[in-house]
Amino acid sequence: MSNKPPLNWGREKDRMRGRRASLAAICEAQRLSRVEDEKAPGGHRFLSAAWRGLSAHRHIFSVDRLDAETLTHSEPCVALAVARDVAGAARVLGIRADIHPSEIAGWVERMAGSGATELHRCTLGKTGPLTARERLAVALDLTAEEPAPARAA
Repeated sequence: MSNKPPLNWGREKDRMRGRRASLAAICEAQRLSRVEDEKAPGGHRFLSAAWRGLSAHRHIFSVDRLDAETLTHSEPCVALAVARDVAGAARVLGIRADIHPSEIAGWVERMAGSGATELHRCTLGKTGPLTARERLAVALDLTAEEPAPARAA
């Protein structure tokens, strides 16, 4: 007979609820569609992908080659600069929500210099185009760091 009280699963679930997932939870959850492209690594290019954030929500992104023109002509979006390893696993090198048109070329150049080859863009939410607040929420969900607390003025 043990002196330990039995584990109360309801209380444990309540204790764990609301905690952020581990950093490994940020990942490309699924490659949704692809097109044959002899220039792309592996002979195909992905047109859309789902990313899972710290909240465990899936966010759908369109996938393009990393270039400034694609981002310049895009509607407001969350932009990910993504690099793939030899096995095809994706890694986010940079993320921007609401990038100003004058900053696009410099950001794309920096991301390409760090090894990014793909641009993933999220423009739509559950009910239509993402608002500025929703774009910020998606970016924070796919960011490993906790947001800094607001400073009192």
